[in-house]
Amino acid sequence: MGEEKVESTTIGASLSDIAQLATEEYAFSDVGKFDQAGLEVLGMRVPFTGRNFLVTYDGRVTAGIRDASLIDVTSGNHTIDITLPEVEVLESHIDADSVQVYDQTMNPINQLRVEDVTGFIADREADAREKAVSAGLLDRAGERAEELARAHVTALVAGTDMEDYEVRVSQAGSARAE
Repeated sequence: MGEEKVESTTIGASLSDIAQLATEEYAFSDVGKFDQAGLEVLGMRVPFTGRNFLVTYDGRVTAGIRDASLIDVTSGNHTIDITLPEVEVLESHIDADSVQVYDQTMNPINQLRVEDVTGFIADREADAREKAVSAGLLDRAGERAEELARAHVTALVAGTDMEDYEVRVSQAGSARAE
């Protein structure tokens, strides 16, 4: 068997500031199947023209505050008001190291393409995002963001003249007081 050689060249790279606050994670393990029917001629399937594969994979969907620099804190009248931006899905990701292929066609006429695999993975990440949101990911992320904000401010004012202030957290139109 021939020697394998892998090369890559960077065509662009940059660093940028982020201020994400991930507060909740949805972890998943799934089985997926890609199946593309083969060619038909005169109503009959042509052998060796279909493509398919069966894989298992693990991944995660995270949610929280995309830009924590938008958190607003004000104080007055013995209250500390914290206003949080709306929580959102930050990332949906399938771990490439977790992908296990169990069945794939070895078709000489209509071979699997890189686009088949990358499209499949992108679709599964989008499906996982929808499942996570349906399972309550954003609600839990919002609650956790509020808990973290309240705990952080309470710890910061402990032992100061603001220690007895009421801490109020609001997010997306709701307010909760301690």
